[in-house]
Amino acid sequence: MNNPPSTPIAPPTRPRRPRSVSRALAYPYDVPNRSYVIHAGDVTPVESDQHLEDLAEGLENRTPVIACGSNQSPSALAWKFALAEDGPVPVVRIRLADFDTVYCAHFAGYGSVPATLHPSPGTMVTLFVNWLTDTQLAHMHTTETTRGNYVYGDLSNLNVDAEYGPAIDRAGAYVTTIGAFALDGRAVPLAEVEATGRPHPALRQRDLIQSLLDLHGLADTVETFVQRNIDDEDERERRQGLIRIGALPVQYSAFEPRG
Repeated sequence: MNNPPSTPIAPPTRPRRPRSVSRALAYPYDVPNRSYVIHAGDVTPVESDQHLEDLAEGLENRTPVIACGSNQSPSALAWKFALAEDGPVPVVRIRLADFDTVYCAHFAGYGSVPATLHPSPGTMVTLFVNWLTDTQLAHMHTTETTRGNYVYGDLSNLNVDAEYGPAIDRAGAYVTTIGAFALDGRAVPLAEVEATGRPHPALRQRDLIQSLLDLHGLADTVETFVQRNIDDEDERERRQGLIRIGALPVQYSAFEPRG
């Protein structure tokens, strides 16, 4: 007796990234002031090392990955890991020495100028680490590296103070392949991210885009400029040339790209 052919199981449908001018200008979104674990959109604040272990179902088979932009945010992680089968994602607050989070020299398809880590001697920046399983890390790659704007790799020789969990001196990170946006020859930190010892002024997303418009004598408002970047891929690609002028490469000898 012949069995009927089996019907292929369709992969789960994931939500699309939200795109709007207001959301683009809110980047890096709702960065909290404490560690948490997110699972299928539910956010649980972490209360202790043991609480973290319990919520994460263990950390020993996870990779710490530094989040310097929207991957710190529960609302961003909620759509990236929206499914129950994605499992819990532990997000631990850290203080990282001699780095800062600065704007990249590219426009993202969702309208924002995103962030990258950048060496900054003497700066102490407050960020987060996503502790990811191999499956979660592979999925995160699809949201970060497919357009070629970031490369994933390992950062070592780090000076990290973590709120909870094991000590960290090595972690994964997504680093810009294009360089950091330069204003007057200097990288521009994100004002929404807490840091001490910054050598240069920090800007919010709106102010960063306004500075770019002023720099190139463009008559657009911030809102119309961002909306066009969202709606018109060809125009957005043409504008990439403006933001890439004088881009600063990320130079850190203890970064090892992983492809």
